[in-house]
Amino acid sequence: MKMASEGGLAVITGAAGGLGAAYADELASRGHRLLLIDRRQAPLEQVCQAITARHGTHSEACAVDLCSREDVLRLGKRLEQTPDINWLVNNAGFGALDYFVDVDTQRLVSMADLHVIAPTILTRAVLPQMLEHNRGTIVNVSSLGAFFQSAGNAHYGPTKRYLATFSMALEQELRGTKVRVQALCPGYVRTDFHATDSMKGHGEFATSADLWMSPEQVVQFSMRKLAGKQVVVIPGMRYSILGRFAQMPLLQPMFQWFARRPRRKVSEQSDEACATSAYSVAKSA
Repeated sequence: MKMASEGGLAVITGAAGGLGAAYADELASRGHRLLLIDRRQAPLEQVCQAITARHGTHSEACAVDLCSREDVLRLGKRLEQTPDINWLVNNAGFGALDYFVDVDTQRLVSMADLHVIAPTILTRAVLPQMLEHNRGTIVNVSSLGAFFQSAGNAHYGPTKRYLATFSMALEQELRGTKVRVQALCPGYVRTDFHATDSMKGHGEFATSADLWMSPEQVVQFSMRKLAGKQVVVIPGMRYSILGRFAQMPLLQPMFQWFARRPRRKVSEQSDEACATSAYSVAKSA
């Protein structure tokens, strides 16, 4: 069954792979034109070409560094002047699951810019026209890690928690309209998110416990939940239960111990630059 907001333009960040590319493919199959945004031009163009060949849908590759405030403001101005935006998927993100004191200051700022500032600016840019037309969907890709307060997750989790809290508050303001907002909080998803040095070895537990999900599974779950009223959505039954338990005050000490990440030696740490690859996965053990 088609959703009321089908058609028009869908804007997706972090669209060069993973969840962003999966959202692009799904929305193209529903008749949306696409504006795909990522820092990486070449793989972004490949996604556009594949989608056009598969669905015959127009898609544009737009290379933007979403860690740059100037670039994000410029993109926001463009979106304000672009008619018929019916979807915004704030998906771009990266992980740095090291101890706060060991992470380069600029990398911490870049994470806040990417997970907090960019979604705020882009949502503010598209929302007026969505309200004017009384239709539209905003998906903020948060993380299961948003619900864990643990060592090694002092910055990543809180920046993702913003997206969940922001979405819940925004939904209150959108009641009585046909504009939908969702905070998607996935667990382990098979993307390139864990390929970075700072995430090395982090998915071993998920492999042993068979907890991986595919981007397509996560996106399909997200789309189904948009038909209801639930704002914070955690794909997968086991992850959903885990997320609920992690938010219970009496159980938080146990989950803080469980999710605690050992501090790496300085020689093992990476100073990778900001990467707006398709965001995939949450903080875990």
